[in-house]
Amino acid sequence: MADSDAAAERLYAPPVDDFYKKCLHVWEGFAEAPGYRTLKTLEAGVRPQIGERAWRIRQELSWAKYLEQGAVIAGSPSTVREQLVDGIRGLRVGHLMVLLQIGSMPRALTFRNTELFGPRPGEGRSG
Repeated sequence: MADSDAAAERLYAPPVDDFYKKCLHVWEGFAEAPGYRTLKTLEAGVRPQIGERAWRIRQELSWAKYLEQGAVIAGSPSTVREQLVDGIRGLRVGHLMVLLQIGSMPRALTFRNTELFGPRPGEGRSG
């Protein structure tokens, strides 16, 4: 989260790129626990996410694509709030596990992101 959508792109695009383009190297043999799912299910669900082809696709991703595909929720506080509400309603979830640090995000930026995500003193949390 940042003060504006443009600031979010400037601040977060480099660590998000770092994560998606450099940190997702998973050998196909380690992508699933053996015997947990059928081969057909594995091929349908995991294959598109790992391996050489998936790596090449990730290299073409841009900030706009991360946002468009829902891989990242980022922007100003109002933009993030709107995207979270849409996601919560669309997925029908009541609990979120958020990732406020990604890739090579610097410590100070992680702290700022966390600060912006949480409620201000006296605001409390609304359900």
